[in-house]
Amino acid sequence: MSMCQITFRIVAEQGLRFQSFSGFAVRGVFFDFLKSVNEELALRLHSQKSLAPYSVTPVEALRGCYSSFVYNSFNGPLQAQFKISILEQGLMKVFTQALFSTGSPNIRLVDTYTTIVEVSVNQQSFEKIMEEAKPVRRFEVFFRTPCYFRQSLSRDSSDPVLKVVKPPYRAVPLPEVHLMIRNLVRLWRRFSGISFEYNEYVDWIKRNGIALAGFPYGIKTLRVYEHPTSNKWVMGFIGRVRFAIPKDMFLERFSKFTDALMKFAEYSNVGGNRTAGFGVVKYSPKYE
Repeated sequence: MSMCQITFRIVAEQGLRFQSFSGFAVRGVFFDFLKSVNEELALRLHSQKSLAPYSVTPVEALRGCYSSFVYNSFNGPLQAQFKISILEQGLMKVFTQALFSTGSPNIRLVDTYTTIVEVSVNQQSFEKIMEEAKPVRRFEVFFRTPCYFRQSLSRDSSDPVLKVVKPPYRAVPLPEVHLMIRNLVRLWRRFSGISFEYNEYVDWIKRNGIALAGFPYGIKTLRVYEHPTSNKWVMGFIGRVRFAIPKDMFLERFSKFTDALMKFAEYSNVGGNRTAGFGVVKYSPKYE
């Protein structure tokens, strides 16, 4: 089983303006491509409630050696990029067909057309990630875009507030280890097709197999609005977070699987709204 990450380099001569967080606009680009060859699939993906087999990054402005994500707008000429990751081979085939069948080098980001100057594809197999995984001891995760996790609330049949069809949850804008790992395990298990001791691994996490080890530069929360005139918003944290596997909890097979999961996270994103560019991460492991 394999996945791919497609990077689009673009040029916007007149700059870019977004209604809100640019990740929502990139998700729109993904669906525009799909609709061009299979509108039924696009509608089904858009409405499904199960784990989505794709993720995106927001638009990232490129300026020399530096880059930064565009949240609302950027005035003046702009060179930028964004990425679309696809975790399922069937969807990958359809999207590739859409990508190479388009007759125009332009794409629409909200109400602005920009020129595609380069498209690159990085394909990776789940098996190779597992084979190359090493027993990590400590690692740092740079949460580059706002991230939050969903935590289900306990049901109480006697409480009328919790008598709902959809399980209630709270959004947690903190780097909770068990919520992050549980999210990644569900994605990996759904799309990798690889057998592993998943239940035992999650139990190890619950017993503090991985511990928070610090916030070297601090983290901060951002509130992102879905639309400039509505009051719908999402809050997430950004920043660098360090994690460690305590010596008395170290198990090589689980340490190696953690390494594989975190490398996978650079394709899948983590947490809620990952399909709109939330939870984009950079993983930095230490193996000694």
